Amino acid sequence: MFRFAQRICVFTLASAGVFAQVVPTPAVTRTTGMIGLAEGQTARLNVLNPGFGPIVATPAVGTPCSAVLEFMDGTGKVLKSTSVTVTPGQAATPFDLFSDADLGLALDARVEIRALIIPPTIIPVTSTSSTPMQPAACTLIGTLEIFDSLTKRTQAVLGGMHDVPAAPVATPASSQ
Repeated sequence: MFRFAQRICVFTLASAGVFAQVVPTPAVTRTTGMIGLAEGQTARLNVLNPGFGPIVATPAVGTPCSAVLEFMDGTGKVLKSTSVTVTPGQAATPFDLFSDADLGLALDARVEIRALIIPPTIIPVTSTSSTPMQPAACTLIGTLEIFDSLTKRTQAVLGGMHDVPAAPVATPASSQ
């Protein structure tokens, strides 16, 4: 009977360790659609960590989320980039792209832009998979706002972000 109880204890401890691990999910980049930015306007990316996820129930026990925020033009060129870490239940400091200071747009110029939220990825080491992963409990919500730089009045808001799978990670070819 003692041996049976001992085996049950070992099994329970081993299975508790498996359930305590955070299960990574496939990595995705969140992107807005394209929107125009003209001289005299500012694009602002606002990012919120609601603190909720598949594992947590309240913002107080949520996970701080890190990400790279980027503005890109229509050709895929990165116009501006920054890294943030957002506390659960809080918003990051707004990330701005200024049409004059950052892009030097002329009076009659306009550029199409989009905003991206790129979470950190985990490359599986013990697996043959080359698919990047990210922690499951980290969720960031973003909105892209375009406003008049002089009056600060909002002119457009894009709230619907789209998940785009991360590009596969190149693995070194094995020599035979």
